[in-house]
Amino acid sequence: MKSIVVYGTVQAVGFRPFVYKTAIENGLSGYVRNRGDNVEIVVDGPQDQITKFIDDLNQKKPPLAKIDRLLINDKSFDENFKGNLFYIKESKSGNGGSASMIPPDVCVCEDCQRELFLKTDRRAFYPFINCTNCGPRFTIIKKTPYDREMTTMEKFKLCPECLKEYRDVLNRRYHAEPVACPVCGPHYSLFNRSREKIENPIESAAKLLEDGKIIAIKGLGGYHIGCDALNKEVVDELRIRLGRPYQPFAILGRNIEAIEKCCNVNYEEKNALTSRERPIVVLEKKNPKEFEIVSPGLHNVGIMLPYSPLHFLLFNYTTLDFFVMTSANMPGNPMIIDNNSAFESLNVDYFMCNNLEIYNRCDDSVVRDGKFIRRSRGFVPHGINIPHSKKVLAFGAELNNVFTLTKEKKAFISQHIGNTSRYDTLLFFEDAIKKMLTLLNMRMEEIELLVSDLHPQYETTKLAERYSKESGIPLLKVQHHISHARAVFAENKIEEGIAIVCDGTGYGLDGTSWGGEVFHVTGNGEERIGHLKKYALVGGDKAAKEPIRVLVSILKDEDLSEYSTSYKYGGQGIEVLKKLVAEEKIFSTSCGRILDMFSTMLFSCSERTYEGEPAMKLESLAWNGNDLKIPIEVENNILQIEDFAKEIFNLRHKHIREDLAKTVHISLANAFSDIAIENARVDHLPIGFSGGVAYNRIFTNAIRKKVESSGLRYVEHKLIPCGDGGVSFGQSLFAYKNI
Repeated sequence: MKSIVVYGTVQAVGFRPFVYKTAIENGLSGYVRNRGDNVEIVVDGPQDQITKFIDDLNQKKPPLAKIDRLLINDKSFDENFKGNLFYIKESKSGNGGSASMIPPDVCVCEDCQRELFLKTDRRAFYPFINCTNCGPRFTIIKKTPYDREMTTMEKFKLCPECLKEYRDVLNRRYHAEPVACPVCGPHYSLFNRSREKIENPIESAAKLLEDGKIIAIKGLGGYHIGCDALNKEVVDELRIRLGRPYQPFAILGRNIEAIEKCCNVNYEEKNALTSRERPIVVLEKKNPKEFEIVSPGLHNVGIMLPYSPLHFLLFNYTTLDFFVMTSANMPGNPMIIDNNSAFESLNVDYFMCNNLEIYNRCDDSVVRDGKFIRRSRGFVPHGINIPHSKKVLAFGAELNNVFTLTKEKKAFISQHIGNTSRYDTLLFFEDAIKKMLTLLNMRMEEIELLVSDLHPQYETTKLAERYSKESGIPLLKVQHHISHARAVFAENKIEEGIAIVCDGTGYGLDGTSWGGEVFHVTGNGEERIGHLKKYALVGGDKAAKEPIRVLVSILKDEDLSEYSTSYKYGGQGIEVLKKLVAEEKIFSTSCGRILDMFSTMLFSCSERTYEGEPAMKLESLAWNGNDLKIPIEVENNILQIEDFAKEIFNLRHKHIREDLAKTVHISLANAFSDIAIENARVDHLPIGFSGGVAYNRIFTNAIRKKVESSGLRYVEHKLIPCGDGGVSFGQSLFAYKNI
């Protein structure tokens, strides 16, 4: 007799019926049950069949299951045995010792898609169709063990037919906790602004979208706002209502064929688009003017394929191939998840509501070139392997925030939180921590170390200080870009290397604002070995929104009158800024602010209206440009950016803007690479690239090319975001500093 305890993602994935069928096939007796933090199996039978059974567990597990480890022991007696019978035993709460995780929400599976449009099926056209292989998980779970009464589906009592499927171990809906049908499950309702209900909600909503209406649509993890993506008048109206004049909107495409007509889609991107995770994938437009109204001034656009039954149904009732499907929130605030908040907060024409509570808010994931811009729906709460087993809570950065909890050599990164300088977002941040602790069978008093950013004014830093004061848990503060550096190597299982970190601004160890750095990372330390030459950041954080402030700082002795028309305070304002340069006490080495500055210099973007806008538009300007091969001088591992900026400025009317923009990217990337290669070459160390600039394909490809041509290994992020969404993961790795 063997006792087998299975750890990993083994709940909400059809694991118990899989174990049942596998045991029967191998002629074994015993039982299987959920224990909250693991699945317990006890089997008896011939040794060779038990061995085969264990092999089958690993080799034939359900598509959503992930086994981290098996704890196998001999057992002489078990009071729960029932002779030669193998059965599924009722669940038992876990002891909090391990983290057996619930899988993420995933796309409706092919079987359910087929039934959705099978007119003879009792779930035909039902927008909540699901089974053990698909549907909501993380967004509805309250705590483990994963049973229906532990989810927001608890209030929907199963009808006789659904209950029969739910109890049938050979049915693919066996213990599919969200299982439901039109008789017993949740429903959608459509309302106008006067809260009057409209009949045939899904078909009516599709027709209204065709007619140019803007609709709030409740999805798996929160509300979206949808409209016709190719209707300029309605998209312009949406921008006015949301206060997002230029921000790119996410698009929902009918199918892969429609997307491939408009965008270049490579093999990796197609796999991401069609995967069960269904993230938003940032794709290159075939025609730069394609989707200009939803992605203005950019060469690329973010598109996803349908992932919920509702998405498929909406397309079924319309001829449109593309909807805008953007998160329903005002800038900086959390995604709206409840119906009342939608009615009160959203300026839309109609409201597509449902009566299923979203317990864990979860925004769409976004990827570009295989790298996460946002890691959320489809991937959270999956854990990532790390080198330590300590229990750490890392609070992350301020913008694009996520937190990280670690346990048993795994880091569990939260869903996208957002801008924690906003009060509502900070409340969501705290609430999400409590809920993730519950899912991980952890208590706050078990945490051994708190880690925050070094910046004293971040709300997350202040919150970490409060938690530490109230709980007595030690707090470690880690510099922002050092967190990036350690993250890229830990993800790639590397102990020592040279990290290039190009990012926005972060509070530096010397009191200046860092963001264009080269670090030597070892197993127990980090050394800053190179950086951009520091420059005055006129107005501090105001320079992020007004890149002309950095332009004036670096070119204060030049005639900048031609930029007066694009600056809201005109020529007089520019002269005032020049006078302020000498008085400025905040200095920076940020590469992100330098790219923003060049964007303004080359008339690509004069004012930032959304995060990353100037640098993104500079990349789009450079996309088809040619490198003029103008090197940046490096002295003592410091990039002499002022001299290079003056040279580009002096050439701005002698060369086309596209070529100058391309040159800016290549020259900066090469200069950072030269510093890294020089320091890595002696011990043949790998070189990693992290930070928000690592999303830039031109910049990234230039660094990769330079590093690999020197014979060194290049590594980058694939499991966590390059930008601020990856900071908490990096912070969580610093347990060795304090424990």
